[in-house]
Amino acid sequence: MKTLNVVIFSLVAFLSFSAALKAEPTHRDLRYSKEYDRSVLDLWLVDSQKPAPLVVYFHGGGVKKGDKASFSRSQMLRKYHSKGVAFASVNYPVLVHTNKDYFKIMDHAAEAVRFLQANAKKYNLDKTRISVSGGSAGALISCHVGHGHDLGIRSVFPIQQPMGTPLMTYPKLRKDGPPIILYNHSGPNDKVHHPDNAALVHKRCVELSVDSALYGSKQSGLPELPAGLELHDVAMEFFFKSWQLPFPR
Repeated sequence: MKTLNVVIFSLVAFLSFSAALKAEPTHRDLRYSKEYDRSVLDLWLVDSQKPAPLVVYFHGGGVKKGDKASFSRSQMLRKYHSKGVAFASVNYPVLVHTNKDYFKIMDHAAEAVRFLQANAKKYNLDKTRISVSGGSAGALISCHVGHGHDLGIRSVFPIQQPMGTPLMTYPKLRKDGPPIILYNHSGPNDKVHHPDNAALVHKRCVELSVDSALYGSKQSGLPELPAGLELHDVAMEFFFKSWQLPFPR
């Protein structure tokens, strides 16, 4: 009986810890388009007198799978939502829905931002201070939403810039586009997330005089983060600078 009680206690503690790691959205499965079943997003709102700046995240998954729910454990969300930043995590159609048309997927993802801008007053969002981010496939999408569309995006944070970058991201980068901060921890043996992809974006931004920062791990060969700093803090400071707001320390 004592052993059973210990097991039960441990299970309850684990479930409580797991729940604590999640940040439940204010609104779940908000529909931003009628075109696809997956055209929904989760939204974490801020209770404040002033409209809140917004970070929109696009999940990874090779444009074949993945889900917005993974963002609920984001360190960026958990730390900076309480500091007055609203967040959205977006699902989007995958390749099977678009006859393998990558650009149709990326163009559709921009509809999520348009929806949030159109409903900014309803959700107390500052539509002039929106940044986008994403990992892997979401990195391609965030770059496309920021530079392939003129939506007034203030900054972009792509993580693990993947293959497809030379064809899908590089041609869309523009001199009047938003600043980009990139991070890639993979080494050159990772053919999907080869560090050259992130370096290519950064190099093009420099050529276009677009403000850009590039970070990685020791194995990636890219510049490492400043000692003692966490990635989510460095990225958020980059966002706050683009919003022209003081960074909360």
